[in-house]
Amino acid sequence: MTRMLAAAGFVFALAGFAQAGSAQTAAAETVTARQPGVAVPAAARADLPVHRGKFWFHSDCVTAGQQGVDRGHWSQYQCAEGWMWNLWTDR
Repeated sequence: MTRMLAAAGFVFALAGFAQAGSAQTAAAETVTARQPGVAVPAAARADLPVHRGKFWFHSDCVTAGQQGVDRGHWSQYQCAEGWMWNLWTDR
């Protein structure tokens, strides 16, 4: 009986951990040219319709996004986490 209770407690703890992990995964970084490092709400994702590529590392995605801003190719970018890091831009 105690093994069943322990197993049930483990399952509930695991489910809570999975929900907390998905909440962190849903968070993504968005940077604007005017205010670098300021996060934009999730509703602003619709304003970034152009997918520019996938990157293995977050730092590579941020570097590519900032280089595009510096060169004037786009004014906003977002590195969204998925299986890989996805770079989204406004144009």
